[in-house]
Amino acid sequence: MSDLHFFGGEKGGVGKSFCARTALQYHLDNQISCAVFDTDRSNPDLMRIYGDAVCRIAIFSEGDRYEDTANDIYNTAAEQRVLVNLPAQVFIPVKEWFEKNELLAIAPETGVNFYLWFVTDGGYDSLKLFRQSLDYFKGGVRHILVKNWGKCEDWEPVDKDKSLRGLMNRYRAKVIDFPKFVGTADRNKIDELSLTFSQAREYEEFGPISRQRVKSFLRKAYESFAKAEVF
Repeated sequence: MSDLHFFGGEKGGVGKSFCARTALQYHLDNQISCAVFDTDRSNPDLMRIYGDAVCRIAIFSEGDRYEDTANDIYNTAAEQRVLVNLPAQVFIPVKEWFEKNELLAIAPETGVNFYLWFVTDGGYDSLKLFRQSLDYFKGGVRHILVKNWGKCEDWEPVDKDKSLRGLMNRYRAKVIDFPKFVGTADRNKIDELSLTFSQAREYEEFGPISRQRVKSFLRKAYESFAKAEVF
């Protein structure tokens, strides 16, 4: 069996790419083999930071011109685990890609399991899109709701939403807490210099506190990933 992991959330600015970068570092640190695709044409963070030695580009599009450009993602997933960084507002082209290629039908034959790490800031519009994804894919794609504590600190409305909980239970969706990165200036510097997390935690221009912040963030994030029990 092989796994295809999408990191998305439909809404822009909720931390999708940051979560995907952290998941990639998790695999590198734990020496877990995987292939990586960045599908965000406007802001391909994974490609910018890790380069084409680690990451490949693929495109999801409703246009016929690009109808086969994402197929390498699935073909690769038939051989090994794949991580995919999704852009915002990509639900329709991804849905059409699944439908046109009948991926849910052929997945049992090729041994591919689908996972969607749905990153959210807890807002109404974000959770509405999460419900939409659950309703469409049902049990065909396992959903992990990623509560990004770097974007929101009050999750009580989400935790007490009985209808959402019922939908998640029906389709065996899981929830994890993605930690806040402490130190805005440090995070901005990491982004400015396009540092990998591995480089950032050893970056000599950072002081010991800044380097420890990177290590602490990764430790907490890895603990959260482990709770999802899908890696």
